[in-house]
Amino acid sequence: MIWLLMVITLNFSTNPIQVQHGEIIETFQNERDCITRQAEFFNKAKREKRPIPNNFNLGCVYLKRSIV
Repeated sequence: MIWLLMVITLNFSTNPIQVQHGEIIETFQNERDCITRQAEFFNKAKREKRPIPNNFNLGCVYLKRSIV
């Protein structure tokens, strides 16, 4: 199992809303580690009083893969 910590930036000026940028930040072997890292990111931003833009999305995504 591989979990991807992804950041996606949305473009709100288009209709429908589009993905402006997407990037895999880190990979993890389990969901718990990915969610922990995600929480650390937001906690650090809060401690440093760095605002998170409305179009910024950070989340864990399961990559289902099979070896053929």
